[in-house]
Amino acid sequence: MLAKDIGICLARRDYLETSQIATIFTREHGKIRGIAKGARRAKSKFGGAIELLSLGQLLFSPGRGQGLVTLAEWTAQENYLGLRRDLGQLYRAYYLAELMDLFTEEMDPHEQLHDFFDRALTDLADGRGWAEFLGFQVQLLKQVGLSPELWSCVLCAKESQGRKVVFISFSEGGILCRACAQQTSEKQRISPAGLEIVRKLTTPAPKDQANQPQVQAISDPPQDDPARQAQELLSYWVRAALNREPKTAKLLR
Repeated sequence: MLAKDIGICLARRDYLETSQIATIFTREHGKIRGIAKGARRAKSKFGGAIELLSLGQLLFSPGRGQGLVTLAEWTAQENYLGLRRDLGQLYRAYYLAELMDLFTEEMDPHEQLHDFFDRALTDLADGRGWAEFLGFQVQLLKQVGLSPELWSCVLCAKESQGRKVVFISFSEGGILCRACAQQTSEKQRISPAGLEIVRKLTTPAPKDQANQPQVQAISDPPQDDPARQAQELLSYWVRAALNREPKTAKLLR
């Protein structure tokens, strides 16, 4: 029996002369990897090749457990065209798509995460700033159970508010004060301003605008901007969680 769903294409590659293998994050079934036979033919039931970073309705044969499924139909509904007009936004979208692929398992549904991703791509396509880009990364880590402890030292429980020197350690699970960091080999120094942005994105307070993160609505903040420093914190955490750097991370530099 065929399953019907909507999904966003995270990755795709050509297969043989006319087919494709696509990784699609669906709303109700989670991530699937499927083969679209004949998708690259001029006239096919797919209406053309499946595009990277496109949202569409699909029919597929789920199969049993994980593994390659058969895609029967794909109808594109949203291509986030604004991304193609801004190279910086497109690169950020590529990075988020790779994180989605790396941090999720096949056939493991995350409906809310699918909606967050759709919203993040829409915001990037509309030219919005770094708040949406950073915010999605925070939500992704939260959804997959990898959020760091950001409010007090994970070893001595001292609050870091107002401290000029703060460290973070993936192996310890969050931030460290200076004294505890001296006893920990795996750590990285982080910017208090960047930390504050990530904190506010983790627990936003929409009714209190004064507490909202002040992230500039520009596509490429300078290196000393708090938004860039917040990204450095998140990039460290992602690298440590994966034990490697995502391939698209170089596009953000």
